[in-house]
Amino acid sequence: MAFRASLCVPALACLCLPVAPAAAADPPTPVILISIDTLRADHLSAYGYRRIATPNIDSFASHGTLFTSIDSQIPLTLPSHTSLFTSAYPFEDRIEENAEPVTPGAVTLASVLKRQGYQTAAFLGCVFLERQMGLDQGFDVYDSPFQFEALSPLSGSMFFGANQNPYAVRDRRDGSLVTRAATQWLAQNRNRPVFAFVHLFDLHQPYKLEAEARRRGISGYDAEIEYVDRLLGAFKKTLVDQGWWDRALVVLLSDHGEGLGQHGESAHGYFIYESTLWVPLILHWPSGPANYPQRASQPAGLIDVAPTILDFLRVPEPPSFRGKSLLGGLAAVGQASSEVYSETLHTYDSFGWSPLRSLRVGPYKYIDAPRQELYNLQTDPRELVNLAVKEPAKAQALRRRLMQLLARYAPQHPSPPSRSSSETRALQSLGYLSGGPRTRLEGLRPDPKDRLPEFHQYESAQADLAGGRRAAAISMLRQLLAQDPGNTLARRDLGSAYLDQGDYANARASLQQVLSASPDDYVTHFELGLADENLKLFPEALEHLETACRIAPDAQQCRSALDALKQKMK
Repeated sequence: MAFRASLCVPALACLCLPVAPAAAADPPTPVILISIDTLRADHLSAYGYRRIATPNIDSFASHGTLFTSIDSQIPLTLPSHTSLFTSAYPFEDRIEENAEPVTPGAVTLASVLKRQGYQTAAFLGCVFLERQMGLDQGFDVYDSPFQFEALSPLSGSMFFGANQNPYAVRDRRDGSLVTRAATQWLAQNRNRPVFAFVHLFDLHQPYKLEAEARRRGISGYDAEIEYVDRLLGAFKKTLVDQGWWDRALVVLLSDHGEGLGQHGESAHGYFIYESTLWVPLILHWPSGPANYPQRASQPAGLIDVAPTILDFLRVPEPPSFRGKSLLGGLAAVGQASSEVYSETLHTYDSFGWSPLRSLRVGPYKYIDAPRQELYNLQTDPRELVNLAVKEPAKAQALRRRLMQLLARYAPQHPSPPSRSSSETRALQSLGYLSGGPRTRLEGLRPDPKDRLPEFHQYESAQADLAGGRRAAAISMLRQLLAQDPGNTLARRDLGSAYLDQGDYANARASLQQVLSASPDDYVTHFELGLADENLKLFPEALEHLETACRIAPDAQQCRSALDALKQKMK
């Protein structure tokens, strides 16, 4: 399971790409941005992978540039895409988890291009980018056929209604449906300047091609990559046939990678090693003189992509953008090394353990944690040899730069409010559990490296709950809480398991402890109301259900439970 000094430096400044000024009569260049969620750069054959071939994705680099050292700013879907579109740091946007809606009025790449006269459309593959999360700002068309009914401020989980149409799309849709919708829209807008965002979610766990992968002796992850490669081969053919390929700037990237067992992380969001941060970035240039470099190796981040697109289009970037165009502007000689920032707060938000933040400068990458880490990615790309003790001066110098960056871009606006609307079944199939309420990050907290066994134990308990093995899950969660009593999320899961088992007294005892740490959690109030009702503690049940309905005023299930309780009390 997963969950869940200024950086205004001319990244890749050595990449000085000559772009001839467009004639006044030339139509604006179309922009097509493709995000393949959860794609590691080193699982593409263009980046040296040999277990499978990805010829169609690789072909996007034809008449283009492949960037070899691009990092995500945060290995979670919504925060990473928000940073991509706003060119702002996750801590500055305050979008650091999947359950934190984007602030209304945010300046995005889509909103900038819309003001330039572009027709803008997005086609989404998963619920984490659903319009309720606010990333639809600036899009004329936002094709996200999902509808969750509530957010949990403790776990960050998204929830669906019990009465939802069972045939409706719930948490994700196949990439073939995404590309089909994008193809139809592009065909309808052939003669207009367009910005199309296409998001594919097929690489995310759980994998649907596991059986085929086992027969072929490859991983389920690689089988999904091959499937996406075929989809993008067909989509590229459509771009060629409709006349987009030769005249569009086509950008292909990923929001984050996948752990796949490296450093003990199976998915993403727990650590910030390169296994989950290193992402592909391929820019296919419109037809014209082929004077662009085929590869660029200077370290940079996804935060730099939006400024690069605007620079290529000769559109001024807004002052809120923090990244810098990869097209350059300064000569490589004497160029200061760029800084690439990344973070994850998942273990802090969900379990109360230490947050993780990193800064990469040149080949060196520093990770700020209770036990500091320093790696030379040039000689140690898998981050196996921690140099923090051997090179303490280098580690401290990078830490100072990291602290300066955090101070320089400290958020100036309050945290955005939650957009809870209702409650029911948790979105556990995607494995995201992140987004608890953030407080001041002070005091010594456990290092996530040291709590990895407990996290694996929590993952096992979640698997038991998903498989209906409640007794096994309860036993494991109790063991975990004996070792880590402050693990609020595990305690809430324990209360939920007791509730499902009909053990209302123990459910009530667990959930009451959760409220002391997370008093505004919808799930806890709702489930406490159910537990109290079954214990015939009607006034207490009424109080909790009324509180839950205030937190999520449009919650149909909450209203139904509350109305039923009131009738019972009569």
